[in-house]
Amino acid sequence: MKGTTTASRASGEAIPLGFAFVLALIPFLLGAVNLHAQSVPGVSAYQFSSGVHPTLDATFENASESEVTTFWRNELKSISAKVTNKKELIGATARIPSASADTIRIFIAVEKPKGALFATAHIAFLTTSGFVGPDSPERELTGCTEWVQQRTVILRRQLAQAELDRATRVLENLTRQLDMLKRENQRAENGILKAQQRGEQAERDKQELEGQLKGLAEPVREAGIDSTEQAQLEKDRLRDQRKMVSRVTRAVKTSQAMEKKVEDLQWAIKKNEEDQVAKQNEVDRQQQVVNDLQEKLRNIR
Repeated sequence: MKGTTTASRASGEAIPLGFAFVLALIPFLLGAVNLHAQSVPGVSAYQFSSGVHPTLDATFENASESEVTTFWRNELKSISAKVTNKKELIGATARIPSASADTIRIFIAVEKPKGALFATAHIAFLTTSGFVGPDSPERELTGCTEWVQQRTVILRRQLAQAELDRATRVLENLTRQLDMLKRENQRAENGILKAQQRGEQAERDKQELEGQLKGLAEPVREAGIDSTEQAQLEKDRLRDQRKMVSRVTRAVKTSQAMEKKVEDLQWAIKKNEEDQVAKQNEVDRQQQVVNDLQEKLRNIR
């Protein structure tokens, strides 16, 4: 944006100061090499509804306009007799003892252009000697700057903590998902062991039953019994034979089913291990996000 000091720009537009004004701000700007990383307010000017006034600007990363506005409204309420919020926030009869023994009128406009990463609070202070700027008495400029800086730190830490909390919840959820995959893998391994044991038992049962079945292959022929008893014995043999065949069939099906179950579980374990690798990568990436946000929070000052 081209520099201008006129008040003819559209309302709500930040206006950089002229060259001479910027020169006067150099001592303050040197303390904030990166205004987005540090909490030292930047000195600029802004087109309020009442005109262009010098401002102390505070920027907030990944914050909505409403979040920033709500914070500064509450801050104004704590030090002002009255706070209005029409075209901008105005704190009437505000008191900042470190800046002035008299009351101060504070103007705050918050903006966040569409698609922007940072929301900016433009803050102007009107004292009995005029709007606070680089040429203001040292007490006024220092007191107002410190007031903005202290609250900027508070809000930035709140925003950073909220961002860290969200990232931590994501990490915890991913970790739970990874733990679940590990438990599923363990259950599958246990399932393979049990299926193998059942399959082996079914195979042993089949062999034993087949041996017993051979003993029922021949019709019953016993001397010394009448035909009725002979018929009953044959009937019993056939009944036992049918039962034995049925049990052999069940044993065979069980053995085959367990073999199929082992194959399915082995495939599931292979897929699970691939999923674990992918999920572990997600956990590692999210852990780095959390680490970065923790570092970001520590560096806010």
